[in-house]
Amino acid sequence: MDIKAATAAGVMVVNAPTSNIVSAAELTCAHILGLARHIAPATQALKGGEWKRSKYSGVELQDKVLGVIGLGRIGGLVAERMKAFGMELIAYDPYVTSARAHQIGAQLVSLDDLFAKADVITIHMPKTPETLACSTARPSRR
Repeated sequence: MDIKAATAAGVMVVNAPTSNIVSAAELTCAHILGLARHIAPATQALKGGEWKRSKYSGVELQDKVLGVIGLGRIGGLVAERMKAFGMELIAYDPYVTSARAHQIGAQLVSLDDLFAKADVITIHMPKTPETLACSTARPSRR
């Protein structure tokens, strides 16, 4: 962020780390639900005059495993909300204690275990040199 340029343009730059955490968590949950139920493609098909119910029924989230990478403010809220759908919670976060993960209802696992066991993966970590190194070390599964 170019703070000098923003200030010169009359734009106030502030650090407000909790200002939109609920909105971000709710949007993540909405995306998980939308993907599980194929809402976007089903909507497009319906707008195109097609009703292919069986093609777009999707999957139930109950008893599926949610892998949360980054169990901080937003990741923790996502985990708590998705637990209400009956999902099992596993998480990777080197900075969160087992006690905090247990409080949320998640089990801390290694990143490799998370990739192997999770049906759905959501990522909530800052972009830092450390997290970038982690992401480039992982081969794509697709």
